Amino acid sequence: MPVVGHYHHVHLISPDPRAAAEWFVEFLGGNIFKDEELRGARNVRVRLGECMLNIRGERESDTIDKSITGKQRFGIDHFCLEVGGLEGMLQEVTAKGGEIPEPLFELPSGNRAAYVAGPDGVVIELIEPKA
Repeated sequence: MPVVGHYHHVHLISPDPRAAAEWFVEFLGGNIFKDEELRGARNVRVRLGECMLNIRGERESDTIDKSITGKQRFGIDHFCLEVGGLEGMLQEVTAKGGEIPEPLFELPSGNRAAYVAGPDGVVIELIEPKA
């Protein structure tokens, strides 16, 4: 059976879900629309355009590797959000003290993109489609 529609949500785990959610509000213009206890952990939901991001705290039953190896890991590398006014967004991120590990670049398709360092080591690609 095929997938129908767009993705439903991305789920992140954070030692401080509210602070992580507030980063997405401050730096990417998100909107926190729910903050609740769910299945043994705080769960903060953020809307970013048409995307939903769930950020939850650690559950007692979790076994999270807290080591920082500095090496590339397997699994999800980053997630990408489509934006308008990419240059202006990057200027705002920099003005607020945010990090841009990979500055503005152009893809062969003509789309422009950059990578922003999010909370808790999350990498976010911002992409502006070719006009």
